[in-house]
Amino acid sequence: MVIFAPELFIKNHLRATQVVRSEQVQSLWSGYGEIVRYQVSDTNHNSVILKSIHWASIPTHPRGWHSERSHQRKVRSYHVEANWYQHWAQRCSENTKVPSLLAHWRQDDVLYLLLEDLDQEGFPARHQQLDIEQACTVLDWLANFHAQFLQCTPSGLWPQGTYWHLETRPDEWLAMADGELKQAAHAIDQTLRSCPYQTIVHGDAKVANFCFSVDNRAVAAVDFQYVGQGIGVQDVAYFLGSCLSETQLKAHLEYLLAVYFDELARCLIAQGESPDLAEAVTQEWYTLFPVAWADFHRFILGWCPTHVKNTAFSRHMTKRGLQAVLSLPHRD
Repeated sequence: MVIFAPELFIKNHLRATQVVRSEQVQSLWSGYGEIVRYQVSDTNHNSVILKSIHWASIPTHPRGWHSERSHQRKVRSYHVEANWYQHWAQRCSENTKVPSLLAHWRQDDVLYLLLEDLDQEGFPARHQQLDIEQACTVLDWLANFHAQFLQCTPSGLWPQGTYWHLETRPDEWLAMADGELKQAAHAIDQTLRSCPYQTIVHGDAKVANFCFSVDNRAVAAVDFQYVGQGIGVQDVAYFLGSCLSETQLKAHLEYLLAVYFDELARCLIAQGESPDLAEAVTQEWYTLFPVAWADFHRFILGWCPTHVKNTAFSRHMTKRGLQAVLSLPHRD
């Protein structure tokens, strides 16, 4: 097998006279490759991002979850991401900015995704924690994204989005301590999947996957390995838990949900949906928000019960989610 050197791949596709490796942006989870910034000359781009993925063998998982099942899930996730950038990303609007795919190459166990550099597109800022105003900027992006893809069939994407959903995590479910949440895991999953208002979810909407403008008033999203069908509050719950403290969540959760749902309803109506549909979607998803939270908490308790995300607030939300599942009518 002949593997093109990254510099040659970029040079050929962009017809650049010079390509220079600038910096590693990050290594990929579990050692599957890297994301690197390259400087290029005599093209429309001063710099580009190359996501280089290699899966010839099963790398060592940092938390011990290395198995053939885990390996195949990750390999599939990279194929899904390639499909996203090839066939779906161009549907995103200015309000749901994602990097454009400049070129791609796949052969056997190697995949290259050449993407525009969001730093050069006006999104150079990264954050680990957010204040409430910054969180609202991302919630606006999510609301626009979920409205844009409401009731779309996720062809080429995950039939069920998010990296933690139950079907793809049986080992973590088995590792859970016995208890109410473990017993209710399938009911929680079925409740989310049977919601009549499905959309396409990002699937890994943590704060690290959003790039901010300098003034923090706009964001772009990256890392679409687990994009697929779901309900919007799965992204919302995961995002809020990734960037806000327990104190912030206790004080501002209802306000943050109002920001998201107000924008979601506005977007749906703006794109021609009826006010009745917008109200039905927002009400259904609001009811399912704690269920979505409980679903991710179920994953955490199986994957790493000592994780920092196993907080008192998260346990409280999970209890609410369990109560909601018991009170909701059963839907096949």
